[in-house]
Amino acid sequence: MHFFILVLLFCFSIFLFFLHFICRDDFILLRKDISLESVFNLAFITSAVALFTARLFYVFYHPSANFLNPLFFFLFPYFPGLSLSGGILGGGVFLFFFSRVKKMPSGRLFDFFSSAFLSSLPIGLLGYYLLSKANLISSGVLSSLFSYFMLFLIFSFYLLPKQLKGRFSDGTLGFIFLLSFSLISIINLLFSKSFYIGIETLVFFLILIFSSYFLVKKEKIIDRAMKRFRK
Repeated sequence: MHFFILVLLFCFSIFLFFLHFICRDDFILLRKDISLESVFNLAFITSAVALFTARLFYVFYHPSANFLNPLFFFLFPYFPGLSLSGGILGGGVFLFFFSRVKKMPSGRLFDFFSSAFLSSLPIGLLGYYLLSKANLISSGVLSSLFSYFMLFLIFSFYLLPKQLKGRFSDGTLGFIFLLSFSLISIINLLFSKSFYIGIETLVFFLILIFSSYFLVKKEKIIDRAMKRFRK
């Protein structure tokens, strides 16, 4: 599993490339005098925090006395164990608060980072499945890869262009990503042979509830529905 670090580095390169492609000519970032260097610095810091929280959440999900050893905790390529939900949750929370402290458009960066992360997610999952010698033709693996790949296509060719044209409020794409990620994860768990309601499953449900709430609040979906109903 120590080869997984190569998969992470490759995915991180894809993430940075896609992030550069989105941000390089963005009018909002240019107007606020936010350079690509600042965005990339934020990307490196956020990724480091996400990696740490991914490991931390894995330890929380799988408690063991071995993790009290700092070497065992930090050398995850040799002592594998990362939580995707922990990384996304920790990285997202850090991105939101850190960008607000730096007076950067947190909602817009949340959208861009979510879209860029989604570009590398299917490849990262494929690398993980290959290294873990999982059955690539099993229904669980195929449905997971297909779901995230289709989500990437929807974001890249439909949602992101609309966001760049100002059709959505800043932060909407980020919450759509969290909602979709948690929903896909819950569905995959439900159809898994080893399904049980554990801490990680509850975390997915919490992400689903909170992202749905903020998405509805952000886009004022209920208010729009009430106005159409009154008409």
